[in-house]
Parts: sequence; C-alpha cells; structure tokens
Amino acid sequence: MYFPSKKDIWVIIVNWIVIFACFTPLIMKRDYEALFFTLPLAIFLLLGFFKTGYKVDEKTLIIHNGLLTKKVSIKDIEKIKRTKNPLASPALSLDRIEITSHSHNGILLVSPKNKRKFISLLKEANPDIKVDKNSNESF
Repeated sequence: MYFPSKKDIWVIIVNWIVIFACFTPLIMKRDYEALFFTLPLAIFLLLGFFKTGYKVDEKTLIIHNGLLTKKVSIKDIEKIKRTKNPLASPALSLDRIEITSHSHNGILLVSPKNKRKFISLLKEANPDIKVDKNSNESF
C-alpha cells in the first residue's frame, strides 16, 4: 500500500516560492543563462514535492523521495516512535515517525499522511516492532 507524505503548509509555501523564483529569468526576459541552474533545481523540487511517499508491501518498506528510492526490510525494523526531528529526510512535514532499523545503522524519518494505517501494516508484517508507548497514543 502506498502512503503519500504529509505536507506542512510552510513546506508547501516555501517550495512553491522557490519554484516560482526559478522561473523569474523567463518572466523578466533576461539572464537566460541562469536557467541552466534554476530549471534543474525547479525540477528537483517538483519531483520531491510530488514523489515523496512510502510503500509498504509484505516484506519491504520502500521510501520514495523524488528520483531517490530506499528499501528497508521490515524484519529489520526494531522500533517506531513519534518525533518532530527537523533533520533532512524524505518527509515533507515535521510531524514524523522515527524508524530504528538494523539495516540502516541509525534512524529513518518519514511522515506518512495516515500514520495509524502505516504503522499497523508494518506491525502486521513484523509483530516484533516496538512502538513507543507515548507515541502510540498520539498516532
């Protein structure tokens, strides 16, 4: 099942302002050389905005972030907890889930729109996943 990333309003606003700014050389009808740098940035931001999400299948959590894809074996997931950690991650919201995994020596930060369903699918595939008690009530 696919879960799109939750999007904070401030992320939406900043993203679209920067994308619009990337096209100002066209609007101003000058500095067309700048488009060499700004158009790839606009494409990168658009892909990240529309292609950030998470797919849960029977054995794997697949994290999509624009053109990048990361696969995590669900059996390697140890713990899940709620966080507002602002570290760079494939998440378009600060309302995040921190996933601790054997295979990724550390943490993964994701922000699925439907956190309850996302976690229930992960727990269904791996009942040994620990869900932080404080976080469990707020999902």
